[in-house]
Amino acid sequence: MLKVQPAILLVCLIFLSGCDDDDTGPDIRSLVLTLSKNKIVADGVDFSKVKVVNQSGADIMEYIDIYLDDKILDGDKIVSSTPSISTVCAKYNDLRSNEEVLEIVEDRNLRFLKNVLLEQYTGTWCGWCPRAVSQINNLEKTDDDIVHVAYHLSDEFVYQYNMTLFQSFGFTGIPTVHADRSEVWQGEGSVISSMHAPSRIGLSIEVSGNTGEIMTDISVKFGYYFTNTLLLSVFLLHDSLVANQANYYNTDPSSVWYNAGNPMTDFVHRNVMMRAGTDMLGDVIPSSSVELGGTYNKRVTFRSFTVNDIRKMFVIAFVAAGSGTNKGEVLNCIKAKVGQKAEFVYDDD
Repeated sequence: MLKVQPAILLVCLIFLSGCDDDDTGPDIRSLVLTLSKNKIVADGVDFSKVKVVNQSGADIMEYIDIYLDDKILDGDKIVSSTPSISTVCAKYNDLRSNEEVLEIVEDRNLRFLKNVLLEQYTGTWCGWCPRAVSQINNLEKTDDDIVHVAYHLSDEFVYQYNMTLFQSFGFTGIPTVHADRSEVWQGEGSVISSMHAPSRIGLSIEVSGNTGEIMTDISVKFGYYFTNTLLLSVFLLHDSLVANQANYYNTDPSSVWYNAGNPMTDFVHRNVMMRAGTDMLGDVIPSSSVELGGTYNKRVTFRSFTVNDIRKMFVIAFVAAGSGTNKGEVLNCIKAKVGQKAEFVYDDD
């Protein structure tokens, strides 16, 4: 009787098993192709991701070829610097998937001047807070593209949701200045300069009204098709409220507040938060309204506020990322006084 050695038997089993896999192959009887976006910008950066599944919904990307028109793609992302309207499909042997149309849009009027939002947490009782005031004043002398709002805590100018917003970022002390809701600012101008890179979110705003009612019309234009959530915030501010301000720099000869008094009487408090027309973290912009090159419009009306001069009132609006790796970060912001309209400002350099 012929005896088979165990080692030889094991090699045979491995060989037979491998041949069986090669003969069977993956179970692919149909191809279903989808794109993460059907419209991208021709900037060499924006992309649409391709996904292909079989009849069971299983990912089969490693087995198929993806075609952009008649060219086979390398990888699963489509990126281009040339505007076009192209067809995307997948092939496996004799099988062909459905076709998807991809529009690659010219990168024009889709980048915008980037304003930087400075959110200052302060209080009339806070003797160290004049430092942040002087830092912001100095910055505004050289940078016109700043939108500043002051949230007062536990004083006569407090708005009821200021503390909730303050604590939501984990802050515990003031003065605190939050730049674009992404970085605590210590007064360095270079930090703000780097935040002025062109944005793919554009804003326009028109403000009208009287001492009883202020209407604000905001338009948001999208320079990308954003797949992550976007949040819109709209706040009513007062440009100059007067109250005493504690000043711990009164005896510091190196400070601009030296010998200004402690407290400083009749101190003008700028850009004070009065009312929110949205959630403090922003209202969700409906995904159905987010379209590359498209515009989302929203009207916000403010009532029940106290003002001695309507010319001192203005509105700020800003869009922040509501999800994704940069969640919470402000993508762009804008401001306008009552009776003003601020248009989109494009950056096509």
